[in-house]
Amino acid sequence: MAIAHRHLLPLALLLASSVVARAGQAAEVTATVPRFEPAQCPKLQGAETLADASCGYLVVPENRSRPDGRTIRLMVAKYPARLPEKRADPVVYLAGGPGDIAPLEVNAFIAAGFIRDRDILVVSQRGTMFSEPALTCASIDEFNRKLLDLRFYSEATKRAHLAATEACHRELAATGADLSAYNSTENAADFADLRRALGLATWNVYGTSYGSYVAQTLMRDHPEGIRSVVLDSVLPTTYTIPGNWWITRAGFDNLFQACAAETSCNAAHPHLEKTFIELVNKFEAEPLTTTVRDPVTGSDLKVVLDGGALVDWLRNQNYAVPLLRAAPDLIGGLAAGRPEAIEAIAKDRVGRAPPPGPGVPALGYGLSLGATCREDYPFATPEDLAAAGREAFPDYPASVQHEGVGGWAYVNEDCRDVWKVPRREQHPNTSHLGQLRYVDFPRRGEGRRSKSVERNHHQHPGSRACCRPRVSLRPSGNRLVPRRSARPRHILRRLIEAA
Repeated sequence: MAIAHRHLLPLALLLASSVVARAGQAAEVTATVPRFEPAQCPKLQGAETLADASCGYLVVPENRSRPDGRTIRLMVAKYPARLPEKRADPVVYLAGGPGDIAPLEVNAFIAAGFIRDRDILVVSQRGTMFSEPALTCASIDEFNRKLLDLRFYSEATKRAHLAATEACHRELAATGADLSAYNSTENAADFADLRRALGLATWNVYGTSYGSYVAQTLMRDHPEGIRSVVLDSVLPTTYTIPGNWWITRAGFDNLFQACAAETSCNAAHPHLEKTFIELVNKFEAEPLTTTVRDPVTGSDLKVVLDGGALVDWLRNQNYAVPLLRAAPDLIGGLAAGRPEAIEAIAKDRVGRAPPPGPGVPALGYGLSLGATCREDYPFATPEDLAAAGREAFPDYPASVQHEGVGGWAYVNEDCRDVWKVPRREQHPNTSHLGQLRYVDFPRRGEGRRSKSVERNHHQHPGSRACCRPRVSLRPSGNRLVPRRSARPRHILRRLIEAA
């Protein structure tokens, strides 16, 4: 049937308004925040298990106090359960750092099949590599390469360190990022938004190191949907930068005591701790300079080994069992002046400072410094830092004791002079979670033990409760890192009020 001309315009307007309404609805759906957008998984050497994952991006507000502000995108990888009959509630893995590369950190766990009956969700936290924006800093990575040829602690090193941090801050600020939003509170809220965006009724939270700190923040701010929480290598919510000295002391003690308990290690290195203390003092007074081949560029690099560098080297050996097992022989070899031991220690340091470039793993300094400066730095003075160094290692040189240990060197100055964070008197997290029960599942023949951790309880930063159990250096003996069983031995649970 023909339509009269006079009816065409109203009909066209009606159709147009309908199309516009539908388009507006579609745009509203598309613009919903938070939302999850499927995407291809990235590739990274050392994170080969990503090939078996499915990926996407979680879109969230950069700053939740500004709902109409910028949004950011966080890469999410879902690793499928190994068993055909999987459980419905996945495990969400919270990586350490702050600022670590989550797929790289979790790669060995996934490859080992440490959880077989659940999907595992791994998030590249805000500001880290694979998130958008990725707040990495080539200036700091380049400084870490230059540090190989510098005294670990010196005024010249401090000036170069702060110059690199200032360049980093300028680079990140120029991106338009709201640097104040890269903190643990917003980070935890991202995980809560992920659970809702994926439509998950419940999930299980597994946090490692800084990830355990975020997990505790998630428990406090967003307890909904959390079925269970595992805190691995726990970072207390009352942690401050001087505490790293006590954590380092506990790690060193574990190694030295393990060697003393092993017949072969003790026979080869009967005074391992004394030997290491002497080396720290000797090389802090007279540094050893060597040259090694860079495995990335193939060029020769000069490496300075002084007391501070040796302490940093031994700290880094704690991150891998094979490195810990080799450490006593390397300490003994260094004391004897054996070239192969000197080369191995120097190569380890070079391997931790690759040249920055596309596809090279890079720390997310926006989150690293954002969280550290706002949550750890403000509650301890430089005097606290120096006192912790003296108390933890009274036999080390004063030039080593007075600053932050290892990678925390000059972080106080970063936060005060570059990130411009003021100091505060009281730590906000002393009553962070209320009352908790620490459940220690028994070994064979032992009864189950538990203890309550009361509100405002302060644990001495050097307490072994925060650290690895006593260890064995024998490949066939007790493992440096206990084998993971079907039921984790250490779980932190919130008490039910009615109980």
